[in-house]
Amino acid sequence: MKTIGIFGGLGPASTIAYYQYITDQYYAMYGDYGYPPIIIYSLDFQKIIDVGYEAPGIVQETIEKLHRAGADFAVASCNSIHIVYDEVAEDIPIPWISIMDVTGESIKAAEMTKVGLLGTIFTMGKGFYQRGLARYGIETITPAPEDQSRINEIIFKQLVRGVFTDDSRQVVLQCIEKLSRSGVQGVVLGCTEIPLLVQQEHTEVPLFDTTTLHAQRALDVALETVGV
Repeated sequence: MKTIGIFGGLGPASTIAYYQYITDQYYAMYGDYGYPPIIIYSLDFQKIIDVGYEAPGIVQETIEKLHRAGADFAVASCNSIHIVYDEVAEDIPIPWISIMDVTGESIKAAEMTKVGLLGTIFTMGKGFYQRGLARYGIETITPAPEDQSRINEIIFKQLVRGVFTDDSRQVVLQCIEKLSRSGVQGVVLGCTEIPLLVQQEHTEVPLFDTTTLHAQRALDVALETVGV
C-alpha cells in the first residue's frame, strides 16, 4: 500500500472532501479502517491567489516536502494549480497525478468529444485545461464572460469558505443548462469545490465531478490497483 500526499488548502473545503472521500470509499470497499496513509500539506492559499496560481516553485517545494514526509505520490486538491503541471511534473521526486488526465480519461471512456468547463476564471480562461483535455481528443467550451464572473465570485466568496446556498446552486445549474444548449455532451465541474454545491441529481446533463474522479484515482494508486 502506498502513501498518498495531498497538497491542499486551495481551499480547505475541497481538501476535506478528498480526505473524506478516500477514507469513506476505502471503508465501503473493505469494511475496515485500514485505509492508506495520507499526508496533507496545506498551502498558503492567499499567496497562491496573489500570484494567480502560477507558482511552480511553491508547488515543487510542496511536493518535495510531501516526499520527505513519506508520500509515494502527490495529488493537488485544486484544478487551477494544474496550470504549472507540465512545468513541474518532470522535475519532482515523486509522481504528481494530474486531475486533467484523470478527467480526460473519464470523458473519453464516456465516448464524449465536446464538454463544457466550469471553474475559476483562471481555470476557464488560461487555456491549460483546454489543452489538457485536447490530448484526449476533447473540445472544451466555457461559459460567457458574465457567467464566468458569477461562478468565480461564488467559488471565492462562498464555496472555499464552506458556504453553499440554493441561490448559488441555481446560478451554476443555469450555466450548465446554457452549455448544454450550446451542444456540449457533458460538463466538467473543474473546480474541486463545485461538486460540493452541485451533484448529478440536480441536472440531467452528464457531469464530471473532478473531486471524486481524482480522489478515487489517488485511492486506486495507493491500493496499487492501478499504476501512476
